[in-house]
Amino acid sequence: MSPLRMMDPKELITQSWRRCQEYGLDPNGPMNNQLLTGIDLEKALAKNQFLLDQTTPLLEKLYKTLPNKGLVTVIVDRNGIIIQKAGKLELDVAFNYMEVGANWSEEIKGTNAIGLALHEKRLVTTHAEHHFFVKNHILTCAASPIYSPSGEFIGAINISARKEDFHPSMIALVSMMAESVYNRLILEQANQEKLLATKELELTTNYYPFPLITLDQERRIIRANHATHRLLGKDCLGKEFYHKEGQAIGVISDQANQSARSIVSLHTTRKKDSQLYSTAEIIGSSLQITKIKKMINKAAFTDYPVIIYGESGTGKELVAQALHTSSPRKLQPFIAVNCSAIPESLIESELFGYERGAFTGANREGGPGKFEAANGGTLFLDEIGDMSKKAQAALLRVLQEKKVTRIGGIKEKTIDTRIIAATNKNLREEVQEGRFREDLYYRLKGIFITLPPLRERSDILELTDHLLLQLNHPFLQLTNDAKEKLQSYHWPGNIRELHSVLMQAAFLIEGNEIGVEDLQFINEYEQKSESTNSFEHPPPLINTEREAIKTALHATDWNISKAASLLKISRNTLYLKIKKYQLKP
Repeated sequence: MSPLRMMDPKELITQSWRRCQEYGLDPNGPMNNQLLTGIDLEKALAKNQFLLDQTTPLLEKLYKTLPNKGLVTVIVDRNGIIIQKAGKLELDVAFNYMEVGANWSEEIKGTNAIGLALHEKRLVTTHAEHHFFVKNHILTCAASPIYSPSGEFIGAINISARKEDFHPSMIALVSMMAESVYNRLILEQANQEKLLATKELELTTNYYPFPLITLDQERRIIRANHATHRLLGKDCLGKEFYHKEGQAIGVISDQANQSARSIVSLHTTRKKDSQLYSTAEIIGSSLQITKIKKMINKAAFTDYPVIIYGESGTGKELVAQALHTSSPRKLQPFIAVNCSAIPESLIESELFGYERGAFTGANREGGPGKFEAANGGTLFLDEIGDMSKKAQAALLRVLQEKKVTRIGGIKEKTIDTRIIAATNKNLREEVQEGRFREDLYYRLKGIFITLPPLRERSDILELTDHLLLQLNHPFLQLTNDAKEKLQSYHWPGNIRELHSVLMQAAFLIEGNEIGVEDLQFINEYEQKSESTNSFEHPPPLINTEREAIKTALHATDWNISKAASLLKISRNTLYLKIKKYQLKP
């Protein structure tokens, strides 16, 4: 920063008076006493706390040793708002001069040292008649700008006295105080830099295996470890970077509360296996997902049984966990049972438990079943449609009586367990075909929640961003063609398949952009489908999109839902394609 120096005030004062006349101020009129109070003042003080931290010790020390008690010193922010005051003017006036919260910019108070220092960014004095307003002719003031270590103007310091108490030392004093504040700000920034450098050193010397970058105040990458170079490329230095939610970041601020330098870890903390999901972790803003979240929040405060229907990979267990964690039972156990994975001979012992010696190979001490383990909490019966008829009968008995008896035992135990079931089968059709008990169906069917398949959702890209964040690749971007591919693909494996596709793409790419060619799983599936496609249905949307869409629309008499189903795309995608190819009935 260049040294502060005195300037001939004559021309400065003349120019300032001209500006005041342009503002429409009247020298003999009342001054505008624009004053911040309450919450507005609190916000201004909080915004400038970094400056107050450095000026408070100086002012306290100054006024302990200052012989002249008729001086008042104020600190103003870059807008001319007084944020700190020390001392008091001995003036016989009816109003409080230089009150904290008052605006002393030139536009408000006319020509004065504070307003001139803000406008000219230099050391100035205003003596008696230099002031534009006659009411201020009783004052002599000296003000000096305050700069941050980076050279940014952040405020000013002003010393005022009655004109008869003026002494040239006031000018030197205000200049010295401005320099002292500047030096203290430099020291504070150096301490912060030291802390950040120490953190950076700790991470790099302890072999931090994840991408780690250091940014300057303009968010440009100035340092990067080897893991970052592998992901962002060797030419990442100097490029601008924006961190996303979930990335660990250590930031130091300069004296204007702006980021001076920061360390960003591109590694995100994965969810612990023992931690259950909540409604907040059901990602998506589509109409279907919004409705499901509302249903969960409402159903959570009942004990009604719930059936969750959805294709494989749509997130049925996530919804079941969200129901539990949103309910009053959230502190109690959540026990999940995959009904299709347990042999028919063992499912009763799994659900109801067994006593010692109940069957060959049983634990010598016996063991509780899932109902006992979930007592007071929630029992999630996944793939309930695959449960055997024998197990269905036993389950129905427990649901009716709310009591369980362990295999080989005679003692009944009362249980208080909420039941949530899930299936990818149409249980009504299963009942009609005789594969599922009708009485059990009605025991389970209290609230019915249907999860949409991924191909029918309009928020696939939002979900994609979330999954990339989970995969510790939040910096990856998709090309427009890749986005279109994700939105038009029919996703037989739903969210589970999308996760797999993104994992493969993130692993294979060299840079930080995923293109259509990187979506290998989709490309391979479509190629296989093309080679085996029969002529009974329209071909998939690969190279003959327009003809395929025309064929499907003609075959269904322009029924959009049926045509979209034939083409294995969503209704929204079909509407976009119709518009793109300008098709009409």
